[in-house]
Amino acid sequence: MLAHREGLLVRSPERLRDKDTGRLREHDVVITRTDHHGMSRTAIECRDHRRAVGVPQVEAFAKKCEKTGIHRGIIVSASGFTRTARTKAAALNLACMDLAQALTFDWIGAVNLVCQYYELVALDVGIGIQRDGAEPVQPVTVHEADGSFYTGADLRDVIFNQLPSEVRAIEQSQIFEGRLTVAMDGRYVLDATGTRFAARDAAVRYILRVDVAHREIELHRYAGEEGALEIASGEFAFPDARATVALVKSPSGLMGYVISTNAFAHCVQIGDAPLRRLEPNAVP
Repeated sequence: MLAHREGLLVRSPERLRDKDTGRLREHDVVITRTDHHGMSRTAIECRDHRRAVGVPQVEAFAKKCEKTGIHRGIIVSASGFTRTARTKAAALNLACMDLAQALTFDWIGAVNLVCQYYELVALDVGIGIQRDGAEPVQPVTVHEADGSFYTGADLRDVIFNQLPSEVRAIEQSQIFEGRLTVAMDGRYVLDATGTRFAARDAAVRYILRVDVAHREIELHRYAGEEGALEIASGEFAFPDARATVALVKSPSGLMGYVISTNAFAHCVQIGDAPLRRLEPNAVP
């Protein structure tokens, strides 16, 4: 899973290797921050039990953090913490945060989330060439300007970047068929005899499956000694992917996140604002 912010990577869940046993141990959430000072990891443990978190749970989480290279740990509990657990957490440099569901936040109104998931189910490409009467001898290969084979990987981005507005406005899952022409500047075709033909363009026909899901936004408040976090979020599940969209208000400001599995690109649109494509962070 991935969250979008420069120098910040959020994974949930995340498995890190125990430095003593070599085995992988799972954290609910790991936030990796990279800046000019280096790299640091924060782990979040989520406790949604009926009983308040006690000292044993705090000590177990602290030990897991130590063994897996976590620099800071946060325990989130829906049932609170015992007094001794808070004391122990402070001694072990762990933060305790209480989770409560909220009905409304003053910074956000009634919001519904709509998530679209696009999947290419068919793709057909025809390459147009510049010729002086001669016909290429089959079979042919398509090459980049530097001589490497052309894979067509860029066509996927072109398709999604040039989707018609009516596709972006789809509110129910459906199949869409489209066509477009893509310039092939600098690329060329080699035929079976080694004759070179300049590539002119690519005629692309594609079939796209559009899955659409609607969710009411959920509001939660995380309260701790360092202040409160207010989080508005929604989760989506599709046959081949999952996604979470969240807005987080903290004392330092408002931040938006997109967390997903099996998606190569993410775009976000709020109200009538222009569609914005989020570039994924590199894994440190």
